[in-house]
Amino acid sequence: MKSSNSEPASNKKITPTSVFIHGSESRQFQTGDVWNFEDFEQKALEVALDNPQGGYDKTFVTVTFSDDSEHQCRLDLGCNMNDLGFSDHCLSVYDYHQQNHDKPEMAWMREEHKLELITLISRYQLDRVQVQQARAKASQIIEQVKREQEAQRREQVKAREEAIRAQQQKEEAFQQSLNIPKWAKAAIIATLTEYDSENSCPHTGDYESKTIKTIILAWSKHTQQRFPEMRKACLNHPDTTFLHDKTQSKEQRENYSMGAGNYLTENNYLYHGWKVRKQRFWDEDNKAKSVPLGELAVSCQ
Repeated sequence: MKSSNSEPASNKKITPTSVFIHGSESRQFQTGDVWNFEDFEQKALEVALDNPQGGYDKTFVTVTFSDDSEHQCRLDLGCNMNDLGFSDHCLSVYDYHQQNHDKPEMAWMREEHKLELITLISRYQLDRVQVQQARAKASQIIEQVKREQEAQRREQVKAREEAIRAQQQKEEAFQQSLNIPKWAKAAIIATLTEYDSENSCPHTGDYESKTIKTIILAWSKHTQQRFPEMRKACLNHPDTTFLHDKTQSKEQRENYSMGAGNYLTENNYLYHGWKVRKQRFWDEDNKAKSVPLGELAVSCQ
């Protein structure tokens, strides 16, 4: 907080009378406006209560008192330990100083400029009851927002769980409908993926993909990851025919620990796009378990 204050000689309490707005992030306050102090406090509380989740609107003001002295500062109008108005701001500064100024690690609180500020605030005639009422109202709104967020989170979890169950049931039904030849040892599968902006968070480096389409292109008699076989299987569906062309596809080889093995992709593939791979049947008695939900190419029907 920046303060430019002048201390009158008298120790008599002084009352704030008006507020000059130097600038504000809130549209409720316009630069150059002069507010009656009580009206400003009411409007400042409204602005603060519009920020119940920790955000705030920086507002730069000069408060004039009954003796024509002034106090210039920045108010961060918002809930959650921010300012609910000028009175709340001053009383928070004063109370925090009273509680902590004598602690060894709080030497900065005993510096001359800080003590001068606390002395000035102690002379301000501020309505502590009104401030307590404002803080109680802010606490109620914060708790209400928390309850609403928790209810929304539970609804999202419930919807996600229901979607997962529905997808599992659909996949199980699809797998049960498959007529996989006894000689088949693996399936050749094509997937089309794209960047999932809704579930990704670039700020934390968390990038997610979502599958747009899955096609079971062919059954295979062996588990070897041969590119000629993958390219031939691409001819079984019109969406993947172009991958048969060596000029329009790339052979990816990740034959190392934790690698994905051999797989075929479109030329501009970078985590997203068309990808063709071979899926081995790990359970000979339940081959369908290894086949993902998707569209069957004609050769697999």
